[in-house]
Amino acid sequence: MTNSTTKNTLIIFLKYPEGGKVKTRLAKDVGDQRAAEIYSQMSKTIIDNVSESNGYETAIFFDPPDKEYEIRNWIGKKEVPFAPQRGDTLGDKISNAFKEVFSSESERVVIIGTDCIDVSSKTITQAINSLEDVDVVLGPVVDGGYYLLGLNNHIPEIFQEIEWSTDRVLNQTLERIKEKKLSFELLETLIDIDTLDDLNSQLGSFKGTAESKC
Repeated sequence: MTNSTTKNTLIIFLKYPEGGKVKTRLAKDVGDQRAAEIYSQMSKTIIDNVSESNGYETAIFFDPPDKEYEIRNWIGKKEVPFAPQRGDTLGDKISNAFKEVFSSESERVVIIGTDCIDVSSKTITQAINSLEDVDVVLGPVVDGGYYLLGLNNHIPEIFQEIEWSTDRVLNQTLERIKEKKLSFELLETLIDIDTLDDLNSQLGSFKGTAESKC
């Protein structure tokens, strides 16, 4: 089990729920505004599910940077630190977030987004505990990406030369990990909610609803 003196941190990557800027694949079926509403519900549900734990601290990294006031009001969680995502690519943003959190003396750091409704504090704790034995923990999703990544050191190379937002993200990340001769563990494969079919398949976990027409 995790040593009580070890500082563990969960990073949550979050976007402001503006129509046309989030869940664009889902929006093709339900419209921009409804997709943004679903994203908002998902994000708040996931944050509530993972942010209450004595085993780790939580930090929210948000985008775009100029929406900090609106995001703080939307999410609440005044006790949780907020920071803007920094970098040109998603890989840069993730790498910079890890670098920032490790510089604050965290020893095990896990990052998630807000697309996988089945992630819970139990999932995060499992990843943190696994980092006692391996260098990297990944939570795969069925579409070829990952819903979680955990590290016990900042390793910027594993975010380089990745074709983000494609079905090659997980395999390319594993290639970088193997090139660095790092040990790793894969958690349970889960479903990201990116499309209407994804949403309908997850309604048992997520009580939000989507209409095929807006």
